[in-house]
Amino acid sequence: MPAISDSPSAVHPVTLVHRIRAGDPALWAIVTVVFALYTTLSVARYLTGSPASWDLGIFTEAVAHYAKGDAPMVAIKDMDQRGDHYSPVLMVLAPFFRVFPSAVTLLVAQAALAAASVVPVYRAAEQLLTRNEARLIAAAYGLSWGLANMVWYDFHEIAFAVPLLACSMSALARRCPWAAFWWAVPLVWVKEDQGWTLATIGLIVALFYRQRLAGGLLAVWGVGWALLATYVLIPAMNPSGTYPYWKDSPHHLGVLATSWEAKGPLLALLLLPTAGLALRSPLALAAVPAVALRLVSSNHAYWGTSWHYSATAMPILFVAAIDGLHRLRTRPSWARGSLSPWLGAHGPALMVAVAAAMVFQSPLHELWQPGTYRTPQHIEAASQAERMIPSGQTVAATMGQLASLGARNDVCWNRCPAPPQWILLDQAKGTWWQWQVEPSAVTGDYRHATYRTVFHTDQVWLLKRVR
Repeated sequence: MPAISDSPSAVHPVTLVHRIRAGDPALWAIVTVVFALYTTLSVARYLTGSPASWDLGIFTEAVAHYAKGDAPMVAIKDMDQRGDHYSPVLMVLAPFFRVFPSAVTLLVAQAALAAASVVPVYRAAEQLLTRNEARLIAAAYGLSWGLANMVWYDFHEIAFAVPLLACSMSALARRCPWAAFWWAVPLVWVKEDQGWTLATIGLIVALFYRQRLAGGLLAVWGVGWALLATYVLIPAMNPSGTYPYWKDSPHHLGVLATSWEAKGPLLALLLLPTAGLALRSPLALAAVPAVALRLVSSNHAYWGTSWHYSATAMPILFVAAIDGLHRLRTRPSWARGSLSPWLGAHGPALMVAVAAAMVFQSPLHELWQPGTYRTPQHIEAASQAERMIPSGQTVAATMGQLASLGARNDVCWNRCPAPPQWILLDQAKGTWWQWQVEPSAVTGDYRHATYRTVFHTDQVWLLKRVR
């Protein structure tokens, strides 16, 4: 297997960080726009009481406990968050949460992480291609559908993996394998499945960059932590004593051959933003573990293009496309093929054109929808009820209130294991997650507790435990 030897100019082999220069004002304009768009998109969804799921509430509760110096106990799931997914990286948000104790802190942090990842993508393109092409690719990456989906579907821990992967891949493209090594090492603390991606990066470093020591250490580090988290750490903190997602990961590959009407479009849309140029670089192999785990899962939610699952593929594939374009241009003319000269000349412009077209299909199109910024009456009523609940209380609540209450209370989804001090029910007809239950149906679960209605407006009930 050939090593990568075509080293671009001005590459310092021991560079461990990206040098943030005053540099190109266009880069910082792109970063600012990406941050502003993603902050607006996610915060608007939160403020209008339209969460995608219970995940924002779960992570808000976990970070709130970290901010107090406690274990990340999540009442929504009645367990330690680390017994669900191994993500100690969430502790990074604790100091910010202490200053701004709100779910908005998580959303703004996620937008900032997405925007920050634009910088290493730009640096790779600026060094291997031209400055104008770097601008085009940075814009296309920043607005890519995978990042937009991550932001639209509330908050998830993999937001931390996005800039780490962008920096590691950028270092590899710029022929700095040891810098790539150090950027990849922390991935194991983002989520247990990132260990497999890290191990693949290690193989790329060892096989294509001939850095056997760095690559071997990364591979062992990634596999070791993936197995440790999956078989030891998570089961030790999970009430069932198991890894809770094995049911979504069969021990056979038969499921891989099924449902390609959903899986095929996923693969096509992963490659489309880079105009297929990512396939011209071995760096694209780093995306294989995460995609493969999705394809062999029995959970159909992993097969589509919704949710946050494709976000980590974006920095890998875009940097691979940059490397692939560089390789295409440096190959002998006789080895390029008939389409290669055109693709080599117009690849960055094509990537921008694809990104612009996909904006109308991605969550970014919500930015110009009036309903995105309209708060329903029942959500305003629920906010009024929330303000009546003191901090540090136990609350049973419906989906729309989990994140806001979780920032300062121990909140359960509709029902708690023990009688809570408050019950907040939003009965307005909503999406698939909205349980329309009567107060009596909930209080009936707590036979030895008595509740009194203290608020009832616009289909919102607030009940306080009096005995």
